[in-house]
Amino acid sequence: MPFSLAAACRWAGLAAWVALGVEARAAVDDPWRAIETLRAALAADGPLAADFRQSYVPAGFTTGDTEAGGIALSLPDCLRWDYTDPDRKSFLVCGARAWSWIEGEPRGQRFTIEADRETGLDLLLLPAAELAARYRASAQRAADQALEIVLEPLAADGPIAVANLTLAHDGRRIEALDWRDREGSVTSFRFSRWRALADGDRFAPPLAIEWSDPGDAAGVR
Repeated sequence: MPFSLAAACRWAGLAAWVALGVEARAAVDDPWRAIETLRAALAADGPLAADFRQSYVPAGFTTGDTEAGGIALSLPDCLRWDYTDPDRKSFLVCGARAWSWIEGEPRGQRFTIEADRETGLDLLLLPAAELAARYRASAQRAADQALEIVLEPLAADGPIAVANLTLAHDGRRIEALDWRDREGSVTSFRFSRWRALADGDRFAPPLAIEWSDPGDAAGVR
């Protein structure tokens, strides 16, 4: 599946919901309070790493592409994907900058983004009071006590129709994330082996790569 910066930003923002802290059960009645609790807990727990498996099923199909790799997350504004199967490629978002590169290639792409205007990435950066003006949220407990959160954009013209987030029973780690776009295509993530991350260099783009911005005639380091 070709990399989409918009999809990456959506994941960047939704992946911020990794932990809910000791007040996780409050999400059943007040998901916005849970988001605020999440932000505080994630800042205390991070940076974090996990393994992931991603699938993409286009609208009208029952199967699609599958990829796998690892992620690294550091609030308030950094998220990195390292895909390892079937192809090795990486994407990094930190604040208003984003980078993409392929392992072994001498050049990569560098972008400037408006984080607070990117649907999904705003979930990572904005407080719950502002998010509540953009999204409708609900939450419930599954039979195994996993916490399921549903997000629906209030704007009818956004790229996401609905997103579903499943947290572990203690609310501090994410187990699954799925979203459906307006055309009916579904992107799904499954996460495992959450752990502390000690390598802060993972949130800096590789120095050996020559970076080019869209429209540049020549690369810039």
